[in-house]
Amino acid sequence: MTSPLAAASAPYRALWDRLSYPWQRRLTRTAFALSLLVTLLIILFPLYWMASSAVRPLTEIYTRPVSYLPVQLTTIHYEKVLFDTNLPRYYLNSIVVAAGVVVLTTTAATLGGYGLTRLDIPFKKTFARSVLFGYMFPPILLAIPMFIFWKELGIIDSYLGLMLAETAIALPFSLWLMWKFFQSVPESLEESAQMAGASRFRAFYEIALPQAKPGAIAVAVYAYSASWNAYTFPKIIMISEGKWPLTVGVHTFVQQFQVNWGMIMAAGFLMIIPSFIFIYSLQKYLLRGFRI
Repeated sequence: MTSPLAAASAPYRALWDRLSYPWQRRLTRTAFALSLLVTLLIILFPLYWMASSAVRPLTEIYTRPVSYLPVQLTTIHYEKVLFDTNLPRYYLNSIVVAAGVVVLTTTAATLGGYGLTRLDIPFKKTFARSVLFGYMFPPILLAIPMFIFWKELGIIDSYLGLMLAETAIALPFSLWLMWKFFQSVPESLEESAQMAGASRFRAFYEIALPQAKPGAIAVAVYAYSASWNAYTFPKIIMISEGKWPLTVGVHTFVQQFQVNWGMIMAAGFLMIIPSFIFIYSLQKYLLRGFRI
């Protein structure tokens, strides 16, 4: 029995079948390009709205009906966030913490993933698979125990404490990812190097690591994203305002009776610049090559 949907689409199907293969291919590519364009517009519109709101006067931001193009241009919001607030300090704090988290997470995940793949460790497969169970629970559950533990260690309100906290959140998935990447590297290549006189570390550094470099770069991007956008742990661990990252510092622009959307949009646009530079500089290695 023919379904109503099939019956309704039958004329279009017959028309499609009468088209030649080159025309079918052109129409398919055109439809695919249009779908990508629509998706791109949906993704970029919030960024455009943020950038345009950052150069509008406050009176224009609150004007109704909404204008999609700025009528007047101003740099007052950028001047305020750069010279009248602690945003440059928040910016530097975020960069320092994110760089530390990327280095710690990438190093630990690379060495741990290699060890789980190559070394004879009891129950290593069970451990490698079980690390992901930590993501069944929200990170906020770790906030109070981590605060108490960090306080006993004396690293509350320190960059090191925040780096270790965010590394602990990003490391389980990163370790699992590197474990999978090293499994795709043939162990025979390292064995050949060791038979030729290379040490295990040299075989790892010169043979296995270059082959798993896309995985290490993916881990670096993931760790950076997790650190740069983190809010809960920086808010809990960093007590001094001078050590706040951007995510916590920008929240000070929200006052009790007023929200300065112009300053928030300007700060938000400045926040995405390092992310764009970092990911753009690494994306070609993720997509095309194994060597930097």
